[in-house]
Amino acid sequence: MEMHWIDWSILGALFAGLLWLLLYCRKFVRNTADFLAANRCAERYILAIASGIGAVGAISIIAFFELYYNAGFTPVWWTMLSGPVALIIAISGWVYYRRRETRTLTLAQFFEMRYSRNFRVFAGILMWISGLLNYGIFPAVSARFFLFYCGFPEYVRFCGVPVESYALLLTLFIGLGAAFACFGGQIAIMVTDFAQGMFCNVAFLILMVFFLYQFDWNDIFTTMAATAPAGKSLLNPFDTIANKDFSAFYFLIGIVAIFYTSGAWQGNMGYTGAAKTPHEAKMAALLGQWRGLIQGLLFMVIPICAYLIMNNAAFGDIAAPVRASLEHVEGAQLQKQLLVPMVLKQLLPVGLSGIFIAVMFAAMLSTDNTYMHSWGSIFIQDVVMPFRKRPFKPETHIRLLRLSILGVGAFAWLFSYFFRQTEYIMMWFAITGAVWLGGAGVVIIGGLYWKRGTTAAAWTALIIGSTIAVAGILIEKYEWLRPFDWMTREEGKFIWNGQIIYFGALVISTLSYIGISLAGRTRFNLDRMLHRGRYDTANEHIETGFKANRWLKMLGLTGEFTFTDRLLFYANIAWSAVWLAVFAAMTLYHVCVGISTAGWVLFWKIWVGISFVLGVGTTAWFLVGGSLNIRGLFRSLREVRSCDDDDGQVVDGRNAGEGEEA
Repeated sequence: MEMHWIDWSILGALFAGLLWLLLYCRKFVRNTADFLAANRCAERYILAIASGIGAVGAISIIAFFELYYNAGFTPVWWTMLSGPVALIIAISGWVYYRRRETRTLTLAQFFEMRYSRNFRVFAGILMWISGLLNYGIFPAVSARFFLFYCGFPEYVRFCGVPVESYALLLTLFIGLGAAFACFGGQIAIMVTDFAQGMFCNVAFLILMVFFLYQFDWNDIFTTMAATAPAGKSLLNPFDTIANKDFSAFYFLIGIVAIFYTSGAWQGNMGYTGAAKTPHEAKMAALLGQWRGLIQGLLFMVIPICAYLIMNNAAFGDIAAPVRASLEHVEGAQLQKQLLVPMVLKQLLPVGLSGIFIAVMFAAMLSTDNTYMHSWGSIFIQDVVMPFRKRPFKPETHIRLLRLSILGVGAFAWLFSYFFRQTEYIMMWFAITGAVWLGGAGVVIIGGLYWKRGTTAAAWTALIIGSTIAVAGILIEKYEWLRPFDWMTREEGKFIWNGQIIYFGALVISTLSYIGISLAGRTRFNLDRMLHRGRYDTANEHIETGFKANRWLKMLGLTGEFTFTDRLLFYANIAWSAVWLAVFAAMTLYHVCVGISTAGWVLFWKIWVGISFVLGVGTTAWFLVGGSLNIRGLFRSLREVRSCDDDDGQVVDGRNAGEGEEA
């Protein structure tokens, strides 16, 4: 189905609203802290909503489409096991609470405080390169989606000269992301991302209702059970051994990574330092457990419905034009990326197609401006600025940050235009992310929680983790680097995928950090770096009078929790405990007795129903809470002016306490 004027009107109205917000937010950008961290004025709902949509780009949506089309319901099963891990991280404030206590604008600024200035520069370069490579395919995936979904011609005439539509779309999308990031900094990014997040939550709900009532779910389950080959079940998570890319091991590694790399990825760096207090950052993470319910459900349901259409003869009238359109797409991997969107193009009626294209536009723009802002800022803050003896003037500093953001955009355009992707998007994320994340996790955790962590250990862990990751990328990419037959599996791919390479880097870098630190004699003053006790000059830890017992304190329930905060705390624990119990009971029953296909069908029907009902409630909940937070944000920005010296420089010596007794 071609795009109707009603569909274009929905997209146009969304863009007009975002443009107005951008122009309104510009007046609040006065110095570096405003540009990088929104003057640390953000409260919980705006953080949860804006950072959530900022992390879900058009590329991520298409990546989820690939994942669930190939793996069905089975990935959801393993995320139940990850739920308690994510909960512990959220309620304890693991990493991000202490990171916010440091009051640093970038992660590498914390590295200078904890380790050394040279390590800050090295880490900044490494995370910048990793981020650039990771982001490099984002515009490509987005542009190709819009090119094929909207039915744009391959070439258009510009001043009488034929120009590729793909190149024009790259220019348009990257230009928009750069404009939002440059003109309004983190303030505009956060406010527009919040607006896009609220729009998307409502849109997700509308689309979810359509898919739930458009199809007979018995047909979906019957088709999935009948067509999946042996060892690649789409319903039974214990029968996926033949799915080598998205097997159980893939998801188990992901669960470990949730804990290990918490706060390490800097694609949404601006949100990390934007929280009003460390406690607001913790509450935003708790709310994040609920914000994504309807979103996650929709991202699974859409590709599952697409699977039904492409594999059930009753839907041949929809499947045939999809297959015909994909025959004109060059490259097997690109065909996989476009399969589900092409099904939606044939399936969605006027109006809903406009809502979907607006969702994809919002997701693309929110992630583009967030990532470009992050990687551009990191280059100036952590690669350029540490070499300066004098700080920049605020206007000069912001000008350089904007130029760096434009540089990120230029790289992304060139990379997207010339690079040809050959693996799943999720695998690209794993491989490029491992360049930084392979050794970063232990360096962050050790720096925040262990006074014995040393600078030498940090250097070693980061170098080892990155080396393993880069070697894996090269071996994965170039077959001539695999001299032995056992190193190559079917389809000419390396025997280890990106997820396994990443896990190896994680383990070895962790062991090296611990071993070298134990051999040293450093005792770092963590209280000084975290502004605790006599070092707390900002008075950011506000007690409510609540006294938690020892066990609750161990879980992260502190005197900063209000009554409603505690209700949310207990609700999160109950939600995760229930699904963990379900996971354990069904796993035990499967091992001892076995669960039939009909049993798994019943379970997935119940899961979808519960998730949908709760998703409706949380959408309304976040609309109210987010609207109140937006008003509070603008009030704070008007009343509070940050210091011009708050620009990311460490001014009190090489380290903030190394060698002092804690």
